[in-house]
Amino acid sequence: MRRLLIYCQDGMGLGHLRRARNIAAEVVARAPGCAVLVASDSPAVPFFSPLPGVDHLKLPTLVKTGSASWRAGGLSLDVAQTVRLRAQLLVATLVEFGPDVVLVDHMPVGALGELKPLLDHAARGNGRPGLFLGLRDVLDAPEVIRLVWSELDAYAFLERYDGVLVYGCQDIYDAAAAYGLRERARDVTYCNYVASTPDPAQRSAVFDEPLVLVMGGGGGDAFTHAATFLEAFPLVLAELPLRAAILPGPNMPLPERRALAADAAVHGVEVGSGFEDALPWLRRASAVVTMAGYNSLCEALRERKKALALPRDGPSAEQRIRSRLFAERRLLRVLEPEALTSERLAEDLLRLLTEDGIPDLAQIPPLDGAARAASVLVQGAVGEWSSEARLPVL
Repeated sequence: MRRLLIYCQDGMGLGHLRRARNIAAEVVARAPGCAVLVASDSPAVPFFSPLPGVDHLKLPTLVKTGSASWRAGGLSLDVAQTVRLRAQLLVATLVEFGPDVVLVDHMPVGALGELKPLLDHAARGNGRPGLFLGLRDVLDAPEVIRLVWSELDAYAFLERYDGVLVYGCQDIYDAAAAYGLRERARDVTYCNYVASTPDPAQRSAVFDEPLVLVMGGGGGDAFTHAATFLEAFPLVLAELPLRAAILPGPNMPLPERRALAADAAVHGVEVGSGFEDALPWLRRASAVVTMAGYNSLCEALRERKKALALPRDGPSAEQRIRSRLFAERRLLRVLEPEALTSERLAEDLLRLLTEDGIPDLAQIPPLDGAARAASVLVQGAVGEWSSEARLPVL
């Protein structure tokens, strides 16, 4: 495998980009010398540390505002112009980069169908690259995805992929059944959940008191959650001596971050810059209060931490669905958006800290999804992947 192109739509958060980088690192480990180019529109691209063999192409940002509605993130262009520009950049990248394999993240035809020209071009040329679609465990409510994909004619393009990789476990959420994948896809493979591989050389901060860590994911819509935690923190301190820290995420607007830091200083709560590595903090934490994004929950499970999930209200039902599924397995506690108050947050956090059994270690799903997905992609580069191929037990 010489070259891998990953398309990654992540205009608001960090989850898709982190997952793509985790898979890219595993591909390079299995195919030394492979060049991986991640085409992403995440505003956080410049703030990630370099990975050997991996680079990024920054696309103009598109931000999802509803199940099928978008807005331009930075350029003063309308959505249609932004999509055309991105589509042209992606086709040019396919031609000049010449990947052996293309991994498309999350959307069979990209945001608003922008990948259709790339998929058409890939089908016409000689030496067609392997095409794989990677999906997280939960995309949105099944009826929403089926409607949006039908309107974009995505199911027809689904047939062009050599395989669909689901970054989850079928016994937790059967994405193939929920979204009608098996009717049109050549093959669907459940790779297990994707989490990062912690660097043992990294040392986490050491505190005298237990630490509650508040994680805001990308941070673009994390201010309300973090501010509510600060209101709840004195109620928690009245019952338990604790230390707290907030990692707001790189996409939190600077005025919000400054307001958060000013309020936090009153309670002795540290607020990060938004660009620090969360894993050392997570290892040290006694409990984590986090939005219910895919990566945040997977990293908390990797570290076997007590977690209180605060799913976002929208624009999709993804975080609500995932957090409920995990809560049913006693992997975390969940506080729904409509019930989020400082009093309820304090109550649920105290209950989490003082009760045993969460997370139920026996229920933690396999987290080797990056390695298993990389194995499929490397096989696909040399034409060895087939629906009968078995993934190694890692």
